[in-house]
Amino acid sequence: MAASLVIVFLIFTLVFQSSGQVVQEYGILHAKSSSGSNQDFCVMFNPRWGNPWPTDLKNTPAHSLVWADPPLLCTKSTPPNPKYEDKAVAAYRGNCSFYEKGMNAGKAVEVIVINNQNTLFVPAGNESAGEYDNLHIPIVVMKRDDGTLIKNLGKGVKVQLYQPPGQAIDGNIAVLWILAVGTVVMGAYWTGIANKAIVSRHLRRQNACEDGVEGGDVNDDESGSIQVTPLMVLVFVLLICGLLLLLFYFYKYLVVVIIVLFVLASCNGLFECLTPIVLRLPLGSCKVPPNKLPIFKHEPQVRLIVLALFCMAIAIWWGIERNASYAWILQDILGIAFCISLIKNIRLPNLKVCVILLVLLLIYDIFFVFITPLFSASGKSVMVEVATGGDHKEQLPMVLKIPRLTKSVLSVCVRPYSLLGFGDILVPGLYVGFCHSFDIMQKTPYKIYFVATSIAYGVGLILTFVALFLMKQGQPALLYLVPCVLTTGIVIGWVRGELRKLWTGKMISRIPEESTFPVTSDSEDDILDRTQERHVDSSPESPTSETQRLIGK
Repeated sequence: MAASLVIVFLIFTLVFQSSGQVVQEYGILHAKSSSGSNQDFCVMFNPRWGNPWPTDLKNTPAHSLVWADPPLLCTKSTPPNPKYEDKAVAAYRGNCSFYEKGMNAGKAVEVIVINNQNTLFVPAGNESAGEYDNLHIPIVVMKRDDGTLIKNLGKGVKVQLYQPPGQAIDGNIAVLWILAVGTVVMGAYWTGIANKAIVSRHLRRQNACEDGVEGGDVNDDESGSIQVTPLMVLVFVLLICGLLLLLFYFYKYLVVVIIVLFVLASCNGLFECLTPIVLRLPLGSCKVPPNKLPIFKHEPQVRLIVLALFCMAIAIWWGIERNASYAWILQDILGIAFCISLIKNIRLPNLKVCVILLVLLLIYDIFFVFITPLFSASGKSVMVEVATGGDHKEQLPMVLKIPRLTKSVLSVCVRPYSLLGFGDILVPGLYVGFCHSFDIMQKTPYKIYFVATSIAYGVGLILTFVALFLMKQGQPALLYLVPCVLTTGIVIGWVRGELRKLWTGKMISRIPEESTFPVTSDSEDDILDRTQERHVDSSPESPTSETQRLIGK
């Protein structure tokens, strides 16, 4: 994978780091027509108006629905309009406050305000003017399209307003936990193995230079990898913030661009993940005959061509059927492969870069989830709005999504999926991958850094789900993941006396840069063993070598 593409996909991926869903003051309006058809609609209400709502449909009284005349319900009738008495009055938003609409409804039992947009919000009154004390009937807000649907039910409609209890933790989070932890572990493990192979090849180049032997070409793992620096981290975070704001304000224009990018990136990621498996098959190892075609000029193996076509078919299939009920399966498969390939190809060189990256993204996550609702016009979280798609039909694909295993009537209000952004997998995964590389280079017993940080990631994810359940709103998962994984690695390094090595990433002696390497009979472990014997602590002014950059400086 080209390094430039990796950077682009990384920026798009790190934008989405919200988990769960927003749960606000939702209620259900159950409508029954005179013909006997039933339909549930989502509404939002202010609990300071009216008595507490029933929590069960069977215990909820039904009221006849009448439409306000005039339709805005901004004209006061003296005496009160008798047709509103003991009825649910539907009116359109505009020209007067919610309090005025409620007072103009006279002896109505509830007021349903149809929004002029396809969105929901909590109706509010003026507390200093005593509007909450003077009005005692519930006022609810309904989406514009839902208002059209309920009007099309005709005359003789009866409605019931109730508030079902919030769902307990759904069993689908266990599946989401397994997928997320499995992705981090697989990606980080592959990172360590690939890093070991790259370092070994550079050591072979050194041996070749010492013996005066000419080597071969740079391996694909090296050309496709990205070495992250502190400056790159700062640029990444600034670009991510800018992109998130662009998505918030121009969502309907950019969502298609991101969907296309995801199709390309996930196709590449799936191909990269399946290639090692396909290469072990005893079929299709023959190569394409010599030709001048741009795509086949390197004479790839037939089985790799078949694999590429298969990956393209899966990605395009998802792109076409992305809104189908089963599309989440394809999205999760492509997303997991996408994350694994990114974790494998992006290498953090030392703990210093890890701390800068994780802490900056933690601040970014908290700000756009918890702080932005305080000054955004809609009062909603920028991160959650972008990650869930708000009221748009198209959703961004940069999340793992698992449908809820238990059905609830509240599904008409909140999306019936649990979500976990790719950023909540990728960011900790890069750090766990660094820990695994350190384990291999230092030959730590039982790969303690890799195992401990992997467990810490799983624990952090559990804390995220617990916070989601307790707070009833979307959570910045990095708030729980970053302290868990980062603290675990630092504490182990401090106890083992390896914190300096972790911070600087200096684990082997300086090796001269070379672009080629010979094929030798020495194993990677033998080469690394000899290198460990020459371990030095390079001075700051020492020239940077390619091998040092691969395992950290």
